[in-house]
Formats: sequence, C-alpha cells, structure tokens
Amino acid sequence: MEFISLKDAMKLTGKSESTFRNLARKLKESKSKNIKLEKLKTGHEKILFKVSYINSQFLISKTVESKNNSIDSGLLKTVEILERQLLAKDEQISNLTQLLALEKQEKQMLLETPKKKKRWFGF
Repeated sequence: MEFISLKDAMKLTGKSESTFRNLARKLKESKSKNIKLEKLKTGHEKILFKVSYINSQFLISKTVESKNNSIDSGLLKTVEILERQLLAKDEQISNLTQLLALEKQEKQMLLETPKKKKRWFGF
C-alpha cells in the first residue's frame, strides 16, 4: 500500500479535509511524486497521497501507535465492565427464575380443589 486516499489520510492523522486539499494543491503545482491523481468516470480526480510522505509530514506512526494503545486499554476496561454487568444480570435472572418457580408452585396449590370429605352419614 504505497498510496492512500484522502479519507484514509484524514483518519490516520486526524487532520481535516481542507488541510489535505491544500496540501494536494501545493503538491500538484510543484508536480511532486508524493501525490497521485486518478481520473474517475464522473470527471473528478481521486487524490492519493504517498504514505511515506504523509508519515514524514504528520508523524503518523507515533500517533497511530499511541492511539492504538489508548484504544486497546479503553477497550479492555469496557470489556471488563461489560463482563461484570453480564455476571450481575445472570445472577438476577437466576434469582428471578427461582422466585417465578416458587410463585408457580403456590398458585398451583391454591388452584387445586380440595377433595370432598366423606361424611359418616351417607343419606
């Protein structure tokens, strides 16, 4: 991957679209090899930047590594929190299931019709 698109360059560096469009205009005027323009069917040009040039201009390797590390630690914390919540929810479901079973038993006992007592006098 020698060249990257304008959108990818924006994602990597966190810089705005206008920054890269200005940079593209300057590189285009100076006929630099760090930019490549591809014609699209619509007549527009797709702007591609050389990765090494973007890296040298914006120092993305250090930025990307630090962002990845912070993202990884943030994701780990989120996963830990979600795991704790999941365990708590599982325990709640288990407790509610037990309560529901007890309620069902009590309801069943109340609905059962008592057997008629046999009376000693059978007229």
